[in-house]
Amino acid sequence: MRHLSLIYAALIALAALLSGCHRNQESSQGTLELRASSALVGGYETIFYSKSQLLAPNAATFMHISEAEASNLRYPFAYLQGALDNLGSSAHSSMFANSVSVLVGAKDFLPPAGLGSVRSQRCYIVVLGRRSTFDLRKYITSAPVASAAGAPVLSWGAKLGEYGEDDPKTSTLYASQLGQSYVLISNDLQGLEKIAERLGSVNEGVQSTSEIPDWGALSQHDEWAYRKYRHAGIINADAAGMTDVTSSADALVFYFNSDKRTGVFQLIASDKSTAEHINARSTSSKMAWPPLKQIGARKWEATIPFSGDEASAERIFVVVGLFGFPIYL
Repeated sequence: MRHLSLIYAALIALAALLSGCHRNQESSQGTLELRASSALVGGYETIFYSKSQLLAPNAATFMHISEAEASNLRYPFAYLQGALDNLGSSAHSSMFANSVSVLVGAKDFLPPAGLGSVRSQRCYIVVLGRRSTFDLRKYITSAPVASAAGAPVLSWGAKLGEYGEDDPKTSTLYASQLGQSYVLISNDLQGLEKIAERLGSVNEGVQSTSEIPDWGALSQHDEWAYRKYRHAGIINADAAGMTDVTSSADALVFYFNSDKRTGVFQLIASDKSTAEHINARSTSSKMAWPPLKQIGARKWEATIPFSGDEASAERIFVVVGLFGFPIYL
């Protein structure tokens, strides 16, 4: 009996150890994601976050939504996919197989020349998994063009249609890998260098995420977005997704609730003018957008069902556009 007791005790201790390791691993990944979010806040107007699995080609199946809905949800990351595909198909698959999540910061929204996606300065942060073996130098063998936080910055050109159908020039991309923690990819070298510096600094805190409303709850979702409105220096309100936005609007929040197959859209503002404009546009269109309703002193909210039809996909398309990712069709 004493022998069995010792075995049981050993098994219990082992289970506790493994459970502790699992919690530590989750905590470590959570810290990397928190630092990535913090690095983007303040430097970019919009931040979009997604678990890597939601960006996979078959994501619609396990998300239990239509392919059109899934495609529109991952649209803010389409530029990254195009950039990676230009390096070879294995670059895209390898990076996402070795990552847990991806964030993008975007700002300075401009219309395309002719039809196409709205342009912006973007910086993607790919958060690598704890067992990642990804090596950026395997796919980009040219000499570094700069250094960021002590890591080489690599560059390549790609035909991504970034400037619109009437301006088919090549996009210039920059990338840097910070150990086995992050891969940064951007169309702006200075922006990438600043983010790398913030991620690589041991003194860089995570307090900046405190400006995001209900950050603790928001960060638990598999996909979320936050936009802090900038009201000065807007070159084109339509391209910036600000046609219906008044000066009283402070921020936008969106998250995908996978359990309920809904998206929750929130507006933070000091008065109801922007909510009224958005509701009026919804009423005049075929989207049947649920109206934004006031739920607090400075907050309006709408819950958007993912119903699998064309109207549902259109609603998601519009939401993504309000964060600075519209398309001129």
